[in-house]
Amino acid sequence: MDTSDITEGASFWQSHIAAWQQSGLTQKAYCEHQELRYSTFGYWVRKLRRAAEPATEKKGAGFVPVIPATVQPTGLSLPNGLEIRGIEANNLSLVRDLLGMLA
Repeated sequence: MDTSDITEGASFWQSHIAAWQQSGLTQKAYCEHQELRYSTFGYWVRKLRRAAEPATEKKGAGFVPVIPATVQPTGLSLPNGLEIRGIEANNLSLVRDLLGMLA
């Protein structure tokens, strides 16, 4: 099949799709009335819609580079060299109690 056959085929289906849109009929009813194969008609509707859509950036394989987040140390260094790490909002009362025992 050469490119002229493809162009003629596209032109044929474009005219039918335009006529179908003007007809107010469902695709199936239009195809029955015009004696067109419904599955082929649907194929060309999808094909020509995709061709009319603006070109979008091609998506990659679906992988995204993962960059590890830098974790800021959440700790407390005491003058005697003791360190308390992992201090967060949900354990502040425990840290307060621990410091009270060390005092």
